Amino acid sequence: MTFDDYRGGSTRRVGGDPRADSFGSTNVTRRAFLKLSALAAVPLLLPKAPVAAYLDRDALLSDPPPASLGRIATWWRQAIREEPSEGAKALAWKSRDDLVPLYASVTGEAPWPTNPVWYQTEGGYIHSGYVQPVENQSQGVISEVAPPGFWAQVSVPWAEARTSPASAYVLHKLYYGTVYRVVAVVSDDGGNAWYQLKEGVSPWRSGPYVLASTLRPIPPEALAPISQGHPDKWIQIDLAAQRLTCLEGDVAVFSTSISSGHRATATPRGEFRVLYKRHARRMTMSGIADPYDLPGVPFVVYFTWRGVAIHGTYWHNDYGRVHSHGCVNATPDAAQWIYRWVDPVAPYEAYTTDADPAEAGTRIVVV
Repeated sequence: MTFDDYRGGSTRRVGGDPRADSFGSTNVTRRAFLKLSALAAVPLLLPKAPVAAYLDRDALLSDPPPASLGRIATWWRQAIREEPSEGAKALAWKSRDDLVPLYASVTGEAPWPTNPVWYQTEGGYIHSGYVQPVENQSQGVISEVAPPGFWAQVSVPWAEARTSPASAYVLHKLYYGTVYRVVAVVSDDGGNAWYQLKEGVSPWRSGPYVLASTLRPIPPEALAPISQGHPDKWIQIDLAAQRLTCLEGDVAVFSTSISSGHRATATPRGEFRVLYKRHARRMTMSGIADPYDLPGVPFVVYFTWRGVAIHGTYWHNDYGRVHSHGCVNATPDAAQWIYRWVDPVAPYEAYTTDADPAEAGTRIVVV
């Protein structure tokens, strides 16, 4: 099977860590996934939760969900409520990595001013802020991997990275939308194909193995440059509005909500240039109050030597307010578009692409 057998990642025009460097859990069974898939396919057959008096019924039912499933992406529980309001009765509680079917996106009562979006799910409504929209899409297998490998994105709610094919020991959960370089394919004793990963988990050596069916190859055309050679590309990041806009001269060509740094770890203001880019990065930080270890952070565009970057995010879904340690969080789809658009152009085979000092990277203005 070749790259031509796959559809590339799509983007829409909508308007960490510096240089140092399975799906399968006790929460969800295969049977549970089949049940969720069936539920998502026939949402109109299910009873609807009560509609709050202040909501327009047509608007409530007209917006499709961003994906068929949602994964709880935070360590604290999330409530399914009778109405799309923080004050409504809690009917059930969901914990990290629980999955819920998504039937509609609803504008309800915002628990904080920047995000009034709720998802209609089985039995009620759940606020969108910490529900990652995901799909469960098993993939075909590329049977031969030529050096230096190919880039791939997790296409199920999570894949399990193991020390060796079919090993009982799980090193990491690799979440939907994260990106890795595949450097080899092997089969276990049962005939199941496994991809061996490198960048995105470890940039220095080949790393763990994941079931090949859980990763979607990203073909070169899905990472090809956009508006290559335009003489006046620049990005404005508006911290007050929590919005990033890509411009060509005075014309805005792309805009998206973002999440910048908290007050204690604020995104720096000023004028910068893209310094270097990486298709994927494992971002880690220890020795702080909230340490983190985030494999497969997708489409990273660095603009300070201290590691401040624009990148895709999978640990929250609450764009429009601050969340980060200084970086600029965007959805994986938005980050992919930005990565392709900014200079320098990143060759498909590259892990790190540096801006040429003589031809500075795209200008970034943070206000």
